[in-house]
Parts: sequence; structure tokens; C-alpha cells
Amino acid sequence: MKTPRLFNIVLNLSAIVVLSAVSGNSAPATKAAPEAEPVIPQSVFSIPTNGGAAHDPFFPNRIIQAEAPKATTNAAPRTSNIGCLVLKGLSGTPSKPLAMINGYTMTRGEESEITTECGKLLVHCVDITTNSAIVEVGGERRELRLRSNF
Repeated sequence: MKTPRLFNIVLNLSAIVVLSAVSGNSAPATKAAPEAEPVIPQSVFSIPTNGGAAHDPFFPNRIIQAEAPKATTNAAPRTSNIGCLVLKGLSGTPSKPLAMINGYTMTRGEESEITTECGKLLVHCVDITTNSAIVEVGGERRELRLRSNF
């Protein structure tokens, strides 16, 4: 009796599987030790604190002459020099008037830190009238009036 060709192929493959299992070739594979992660070198940026020579981190052979850092002060906002404040304009409604002082819009009772040519000033807007604004800077009160062009 003739067996179909597909049956012969399946029979041969199953014989190979059985023989490899009996011979011990099908032992579970042992896991290989995990490879160590590659170490990535870190860039070192050395900046001298008191001036002197420093190395460019991107071009190590280039030496840069660093300047000594300038002294900075973190002082509180200045509360003098009220003369640096200029009333630029008035707007708003009669119940809520607005004054533009050095480019900052303020309303009655508002306190704001305004940058001027003289530095930063802590300005308190006391009152706003039809043609002026009364401000207080460091306990000193002054009325700022609109400038006339004539």
C-alpha cells in the first residue's frame, strides 16, 4: 500500500523530534549572563570662580581666559528717586479711574513695582484725579501731573 507523500514528511519530522528529545539535545538552554551597560563618560565643565584660565569643554586644547565675576547685590527695591516717575496718561471711568505711570497701568490703592531709569521703585497709587495721580514711594508722597506739549 502506498502512503501519501505528506504523511511520509510528517512521520520523518516527528521521528527527528523524538530522537532529539531522547538524545538530550532538548535540554533547556541556560540564560547567558546579562551584558554590562556601557559606561557613558560625563562632560566636565570647570568654570573658575575668581577669574583665570579655563578649558573649553568642546575643544580641550583651547584655553579661555575667564573674567572674575562681578559683585551683585540682591537689595530690596529702591524706595527713593520718585522724580523718575512720569504720568503718561489717564483713563478709565469716573468710578474706577486708571493712571499710566512709566508704562504701568495702576488704579486707586494699588501697589506695584515699577522699573524706571533710576531702578525699581515700589509705588503705591494713593489717588487719581481728573488731571493728576498722587503716588507714594517710600513714605514720600508726590502728585504726578500730565505733561503739557505747549
